[in-house]
Amino acid sequence: MSYISSSDEETDFKEISSTNYQRVQEKVAKISYADGIADGREKVFQESFDEGFEDGFKTGFELAKFSGFYETLKNAEAGSLELTTEQELYQLLKLADATDKTHFKYLEHQGEPLNVISEKQRTYVDDLLVKFDQQLPATTNLFSSGSDSSVNVV
Repeated sequence: MSYISSSDEETDFKEISSTNYQRVQEKVAKISYADGIADGREKVFQESFDEGFEDGFKTGFELAKFSGFYETLKNAEAGSLELTTEQELYQLLKLADATDKTHFKYLEHQGEPLNVISEKQRTYVDDLLVKFDQQLPATTNLFSSGSDSSVNVV
C-alpha cells in the first residue's frame, strides 16, 4: 500500500510541477513580451529624438548665426560697405527668430513618418542657405569653412 501511495504522491507532484512550470513559463513570456515592447519603444524614441535634435539644432544654428552676425555688425562702429549692404538685404528677408515655430516643418507635416519630416526640414534649411549664399555672398563666404558652410552634428 505504501508503494501505491508513493506512486500517487509522485503523480500529484508531477502534475503540480507541470502546472507550476506552465504558469511560470506564461508569466515569463508576458514579462519578456512587455520588456521587448518597452525596449523597442525606447529605441524608436531615442532614434527619433536624435534625428529631431540634429535637424532642430542645424536649423537654429544656421539661422542664429546670421542673425547674431548682423546684430553684432549693427552695433559695430564701422563695417565694410558690402557687409552693410548685405545687412540691409538680410533685414528685408524679415526672417523670424531662429526658435520661431515657422522654421520647423514638423508642425506642417504632423502624422507623416519621421524620415519624411526630417527630409523636409533639411530641404528647408538647405534652400535657406542657398538663398543666403545667393543674396548674401560676402557674409556666407565669411562663414564657410573650406568646402562646407553647414554644421554636422554627430
